[in-house]
Amino acid sequence: MNHQPDFYQMSRPELRKYVLSHREDDEALRIYMDRMRTESGVTRFTLTPSQEDMNKLEEFLKAKMDK
Repeated sequence: MNHQPDFYQMSRPELRKYVLSHREDDEALRIYMDRMRTESGVTRFTLTPSQEDMNKLEEFLKAKMDK
């Protein structure tokens, strides 16, 4: 019998460690992601690509299509 830990009682670092070592556990990942979204003190980043990045991507894709 496989005993699953109580993810709600684990600290965020403990849960992160568990998720990293049990990557197939979708329930643990869902709970971890919910915490990341709702807990205070979590820094979130939103990346907006620059025009230069978009131009490089367009050039890269054109080169790939020309091959």
